[in-house]
Amino acid sequence: MGFNYHGITTDMTKQLCHFVKELKFEDIPPMVIERAKMNIMHTVGVSLCSAQLQQVKDAIQISQEMSPGASQEATQWATGKKMSWEAAAFTAGSMGDMLDWEDCSVTGHPSAGVIPTAVIAAEVLKKSGKDLLTAVVAGYEVYQRVALAGNSNIVSYNIFGCLAVLMKLMDLPEEKMNQAFGIGTACAIIPTSPHETTMSDSLNYLYGYKAENTVTMIKTALNGIENMEDAFDDPTAYLYHTKMIQPQWITKELGESWLMMTMILIKHWPANVFVQTYAELAARLVTKYRFNPDDVAEIIISPSVEFRHWYSETGYESVTQAQFSIPYCTACAMYHPEPGALWYQPETMKDQKIIDLMMKVKADGFVKFDFFKARFIQDLINGTHPEKFMTVRMKDGTEYVESAFTHPGHPNYMLTRDEFKDMFRLTTKNVLSPEKTEGAIDCICNLEKYEDASILPSFFY
Repeated sequence: MGFNYHGITTDMTKQLCHFVKELKFEDIPPMVIERAKMNIMHTVGVSLCSAQLQQVKDAIQISQEMSPGASQEATQWATGKKMSWEAAAFTAGSMGDMLDWEDCSVTGHPSAGVIPTAVIAAEVLKKSGKDLLTAVVAGYEVYQRVALAGNSNIVSYNIFGCLAVLMKLMDLPEEKMNQAFGIGTACAIIPTSPHETTMSDSLNYLYGYKAENTVTMIKTALNGIENMEDAFDDPTAYLYHTKMIQPQWITKELGESWLMMTMILIKHWPANVFVQTYAELAARLVTKYRFNPDDVAEIIISPSVEFRHWYSETGYESVTQAQFSIPYCTACAMYHPEPGALWYQPETMKDQKIIDLMMKVKADGFVKFDFFKARFIQDLINGTHPEKFMTVRMKDGTEYVESAFTHPGHPNYMLTRDEFKDMFRLTTKNVLSPEKTEGAIDCICNLEKYEDASILPSFFY
């Protein structure tokens, strides 16, 4: 049934289900398929890189306790252990965001849910590479549309990307898809960002929760849940509670424009999106001019971002605190211009040299924006944000200056396939053997040739 919303009778939920059901590999432009492959490569790489952090080691242990041996259908990334579908999804989803190095859209990080859900489901269901890639594209499109309609930035939108992936790979009837979306809306947290205040590393686990929970949601939809249909149309349900003020996004040019091409920014650095360009400038400067960070007298940033420009004279306790600090990531990029999990090891976050350099990072003006409307990120995607300058003043009076509007990975400045490959080699060099790394790259680049994509996770440990 349709609902009357603001005087208009809609069937947006049904249209979304129909899109997911009918989407075929052959319908997707080659450039979108290529982007899906590269997003898989990047997300898997940064996920595996995070296995060196204690938080991921904890998630790995939790997953193994969740699945002690009754079900051995999925591969746990980084260890190769077999476990339940849900347990493997929790690990991989948590890993996806742990280094804050995946992607970023106006509305959050879809890859941290879409990619692990798709790869693990394709393994469990023995789906083809074409099936996997089609599901990834469907997941991104659904995520983006629901999130843009909700006009906010929140982890819970990953539910809808994950659900779309599972619906597609499990070939659900449209009626069951409709029920599953309804279950998803009932389980989605009303948009909020408590981590902005607490800086708790629990933020990263939220992606694991969503990847895990959506498997159960789909199973309940398949086993008889009813009367949850048309949740995106019901004005007393999801629309009302999220204050969804742009519902047209759910079906706008559905199947014609591919939002993953225009609204997904791939992070070049393991840091919050507001920190990316500053880390880029810092690494460029120290690599180009080869100065010793110990000899820096002052670093001037113009402009900085007000609620990301904070310091700690004693270093950082949580990974999130460090990832969200422009001064810390600037200093870390100068001492460690080759990024990786090393940036967020406890000894690095307490390194006195990095703390001392961080305290020399000063702001010459700030970017102003409304966080809850995510206008700064919209400007970042549109390319209308201000140019940023970084000036390094040495103790001997020498000055070095670098500027940039953005960093490699922006939709208008996207990495090439070779750059994605090099990034994957960098992110996996301490986790995988060279043979496994090259095997994963080749497999991902040729996914459409695989009749059974379940081979892919065999390269992840």
